[in-house]
Amino acid sequence: MLSTLLAAVGEGAEEVINPVLPELSELFWGTVFFFTLLILMWAVCLPPIKKAMRQRIEQVQGDLEAAERAKVEAQQVRRDYDVTLAEARREAARIIDEARQAGEAVRVRLVGAADAEVAAERQGAMADIEAGRQSALVQLRGAVGELAVAAASKVIQKELSTTAHQAAVDAHVDAAGGLS
Repeated sequence: MLSTLLAAVGEGAEEVINPVLPELSELFWGTVFFFTLLILMWAVCLPPIKKAMRQRIEQVQGDLEAAERAKVEAQQVRRDYDVTLAEARREAARIIDEARQAGEAVRVRLVGAADAEVAAERQGAMADIEAGRQSALVQLRGAVGELAVAAASKVIQKELSTTAHQAAVDAHVDAAGGLS
């Protein structure tokens, strides 16, 4: 083409050649190379691209399936966790109730033991009081006997013996007080 252009310039302006329009041989070879490259691309380059796209699609689908399985497993783990937590709460409540009942039983046992101890101490105190009362009555009899003999001595103006009249005084004190 360049040679044709130079020849046209050299001859003058007789014939005007358009430099943009290709020649027939260029069109032929351009078409041959175009279709050769098209067949080469179709046969050589396109299959690996399709294979890579197919692998990518399979990988994405596999990842989506794995994500769905992981989601289902996570939901199952959550349900299992909730069930385990509920069982643990029930067990804790049962243990607390057992501890409360055991504590109540210990409290009842201790209160019963304390009541029995108080009753025993009360019985002991009552026995001590009764012994003190009996002792006081014995002492009182002696004092009342002496006082009665002294008063009777003054009334009759004669000296009386306390030991001789103590039995009579004790009999009157017992009859008057209802004491044994």
